[in-house]
Amino acid sequence: MPGSFAIGRIGGIRIEINASWIIILVLLTVSLATSWFPSTIPGLSFGAYIALGFIASLLLFVSVLLHELAHSLVARAKGLPVSSITLFIFGGVSNLTQEPRTAGEEFQLTIVGPVVSLIIGALALIAAAGLPGLRAVDAILGYLGFTNILLGVFNLIPGFPLDGGRVLRSIIWGATGNLRAATRAATVVGQIVAYLFILFGILQVFAGNFFGGIWIGFIGWFLLQAAQSANTQSALQSVFGGVTVAQAMQPPSVSVEANRTLAQLVYDVLLPSGARTVPVTQLGRFAGIISLADIRHYPREQWDQLTVGQTMTPAAQLRAVQPGQNLNDALPLMVGHERDILPVVGPDDQLVGVLSRDAIVHLIEVRRGLNIPHPTRGNDQQLPRAS
Repeated sequence: MPGSFAIGRIGGIRIEINASWIIILVLLTVSLATSWFPSTIPGLSFGAYIALGFIASLLLFVSVLLHELAHSLVARAKGLPVSSITLFIFGGVSNLTQEPRTAGEEFQLTIVGPVVSLIIGALALIAAAGLPGLRAVDAILGYLGFTNILLGVFNLIPGFPLDGGRVLRSIIWGATGNLRAATRAATVVGQIVAYLFILFGILQVFAGNFFGGIWIGFIGWFLLQAAQSANTQSALQSVFGGVTVAQAMQPPSVSVEANRTLAQLVYDVLLPSGARTVPVTQLGRFAGIISLADIRHYPREQWDQLTVGQTMTPAAQLRAVQPGQNLNDALPLMVGHERDILPVVGPDDQLVGVLSRDAIVHLIEVRRGLNIPHPTRGNDQQLPRAS
C-alpha cells in the first residue's frame, strides 16, 4: 500500500503503518477526548482526556492488529504466504501473496478475524465490569469492548471485500465449486451494501449529522471501490487460470553484472534500452534487481565509484518466481512489491527470464485479438470444493 512504512515484525510477518492511519489516530483521539471520556468520567482536565483518548486509540489499533494477525496466522498454517499486515485509515489488511486454494481454507482464515474481535470485546466488557473502582481503566475497557464487538459485527456484513463477504464467497464456492461465480455474487452483494452505506450517509448529512454522514458515505465509497476492484481481479484470475509464468515471461535480454558501476549501468544499459528496472547477475546467477528509484538515491558524482551490487535490492529481499508457476500466483507479488518486473529463476538460481507488466498486458491483447477462450473456461466448474 503506497505511503506505508514498516515498524517491525511479528512471527516473521512485517507490520506496516500507512500514513492515513496517523490521520485517524489523531481524529479518534480528539473525538474520544471530547465525547466518550467526558461523558463517562466527568471532571477531568482536557489534557487528561487527550491522554486517555490516545491510550484508547492505540489499544483499539492493537485489537485491529490482533484481528489481522488471526487472519495471517491461520493463512500461514494453511501454507499460504503472508508478506505483511498494514494498518490504515479503515483498520487493517493482511497481505497474502497467494489466494486460498479451497473454499474451506478461505472460510477458516476469514471467519477467525471477526471471532477474535468479538472475543476481545467480550473480555474487555467482562474486565470493565470487574473493575468498578478504577474509573479510567473501566472507561477504556468499556470503549474497547463496545468497539471490538461493533468491529466484529460490522466485518460479518455479507459484502465483499469485508470478512462477511469473503465468508459468503467461500460458502457459494463450496456449494458450486465455481470460484468465479462465487466472487461475482459476493461482489454484487458488496456493491449493494456499499450503495446502502452511501445512501445512509447522505440521509445522515441531511438529518444534521454532518460528520457522521460524511464518514459513513466515505466508508461506502471505499467498499464500492474495493468490491469493483475485486471483481476485476477475479476476471484477470479467470483469464490467467491456466497460464504459466513461462508462457508470459520474456528472455532476460537486458541484465547487468553486479560489478559494473552505476555510470556503466546508466549509459550502457538503461539509456540504450529504455528499461526502468533491470535484473542483476553475479557469476551467472540471479543476484538482485536495480531500478531507477534505487539509482536516484545517489548523486551523479558517485556513479563512477558505486557498483550495481552495492546499490541493488538483493535477491534475498525479493520474491522470484519459477517458470512452472501459475501466472495468478505471480501477479500479487508484482503488485505487492510495486515492481515493473519479476525475476524468473530456474535451477541453481539461474536467471531464465523476466515477467513484466508490459508482457502481461501484451498477453491479454493477443488473446483478445485472436479471440482465444481463456484457459479456465473448460474447467471452471472443477475448482476445489470445501474440505
